[in-house]
Amino acid sequence: MKNFWKDVLKRMAVTLVSTLLFVVISLFLFEAIFSSLFDQKKREAIPGSFLVLDLSMNLTDRPTELTFEDLTREAITEQSKAPHFHLKEVLNSLEKAALDSKIKGIFIEGGFLPNGYGCGYAAIQELVSGLQKFKDSGKKITGFFSDPSQLDYLVYSMCDELHMNPSGTLILNGLANEQVFMGEALERYGVGVQVIRVGEFKGAVEPFIATGFSKENRLQISRLLNVRWDDYLQSVSLNRGIEKSDLILDLNKTFIFTPEQCLEKGFADFITPYGDMLDSLLLNGVKDDDSGEFARIDLIDYVDRPNLSEGDQSISKTDQKKVAVVYVEGTIVDGWVDDGFSIGGDEIAERIREISRDSDYKAIILRVNSPGGSVSGSDTILNEISRSRAKGLPVVVSMGSVAASGGYWIAMDSDRVFASEQTVTGSIGVFGLLPNLKGLMGNFSLYWDTVKTNDSSDIMSVSRPKSDRELAIVQKYVDRIYARFISLVSESRDLNASEVDQIAQGRVWMGKDAYELGLVDELGGLQNAIAYGAELAGVDDYKIDEFPAAKDPMEAISELFKIKSLQRAHKHKDSPFMSSLKEMRTFITQLKNLNDPRSSYIILPWYQNSFGFPR
Repeated sequence: MKNFWKDVLKRMAVTLVSTLLFVVISLFLFEAIFSSLFDQKKREAIPGSFLVLDLSMNLTDRPTELTFEDLTREAITEQSKAPHFHLKEVLNSLEKAALDSKIKGIFIEGGFLPNGYGCGYAAIQELVSGLQKFKDSGKKITGFFSDPSQLDYLVYSMCDELHMNPSGTLILNGLANEQVFMGEALERYGVGVQVIRVGEFKGAVEPFIATGFSKENRLQISRLLNVRWDDYLQSVSLNRGIEKSDLILDLNKTFIFTPEQCLEKGFADFITPYGDMLDSLLLNGVKDDDSGEFARIDLIDYVDRPNLSEGDQSISKTDQKKVAVVYVEGTIVDGWVDDGFSIGGDEIAERIREISRDSDYKAIILRVNSPGGSVSGSDTILNEISRSRAKGLPVVVSMGSVAASGGYWIAMDSDRVFASEQTVTGSIGVFGLLPNLKGLMGNFSLYWDTVKTNDSSDIMSVSRPKSDRELAIVQKYVDRIYARFISLVSESRDLNASEVDQIAQGRVWMGKDAYELGLVDELGGLQNAIAYGAELAGVDDYKIDEFPAAKDPMEAISELFKIKSLQRAHKHKDSPFMSSLKEMRTFITQLKNLNDPRSSYIILPWYQNSFGFPR
């Protein structure tokens, strides 16, 4: 008994010491994080400074949330992810810099780091327009590039003085859209795919059933690429003062340009090593006594963001009139997710609902950068927009780089729709994709068997192909959704249903074509949409609130201690295909659990928590 109590006390002592060590280490960790955050004070520009626009960023439409993991990694390892900026804050910074007497000019360097739906062509166009407005103020833009992407060079072409690295290269090889087609591979390995669709241009299903682009899909993709490349060449030729015909002639001869060729063709103004570039900026600006180099202010220090040490300076009186900018960026799904890659219909609907309850908000600007997704998720957003408008709240849609299918659906009850000339939009069509793994599993001698009350009780399963009767039923359902889509567009755009059907069929249009067809009201960017929304609401002096808003570090830490409702913890449902993969994983786990040494068990292996009902 004595040994027993000694062992118990020993274990308690070990547990206590371990707990104390964990607490101490955690305190040191939090202290390091907080110290790092509080020590990071924004630099201030001094007279004669250059605003440095480093393109080594992911430029998104929506503000990017700062996570506790990001803060921890940066505080401990001094490593951070590629900077994320959202379009509006960059445009605001350019406007501020144009009026700031301390800012002598802008210096551009680096290259974009696209991620998710960031760095879309329409967003880059709006950035270029913002740079042009800065130049109109009389201040100059200087740039230095080495090996830019074509998207990078579109921004560099704006520079009044453009320097190129002596060892750099410029490649202007045009645009291409490449897609992997798995139709034959899926068939070979026993994966069946049945497709239900409306619209001969609805090519989203082709990678699963074909070995190449259909004639219709190739036609629309070719149109999009040609319109975009023509816009690109027009912009570069205009910005660099080169005749477009001469530019096209040069690109027909070669697509790789050395620094000497760039100088000759007018793609660059100087061939300059980077060290000499810095000396030139110092010569044209003023010296920073701390660094010994040219006085500079980085974009991250110049943008107006909440700062932990200074507090949120944007907080205003509660009775101030406000305009809400709601970002819909990513694939639309059911549920509450919003991470820049996927956006839940319920998440956006709740934000719109909360805004409409607050009488301080006078208008909603819906900024859409989405290729669509779930019909249910898209309709949830549209319904909430309709409810808000019924309460008298104006809703204006600003289409970003893409607003197609579900991204176009949600714009169908708004006061005005703005799009960029290069917005990819339309895609008014519907499809259903019904994969089955019966052949694949049979190749491995694995089989499903089902007990059911009706022939179609397992319609959503991937264990079998669907019958002709089931396909006909699903086809009718898809046809009804398509008819509703046509009806929504017809009513919203004041077009005859037959006219809409002719330009629908799942076809994708560029913004300039959509405008000519009457699918959008006006060509313009986010700032144009905000101004129109404020005018529609009859407000001159107003504050802009963004949803989601950029979080300060303290908010990111507080997220760690938030308890979310069970409803929102489940962000969105899995597809039948993903559910089947999870079932396979569960099956393997069950095999691992069958570890009785005598191989004897008292278990009901086929029972699951929602017995008989799809999950």
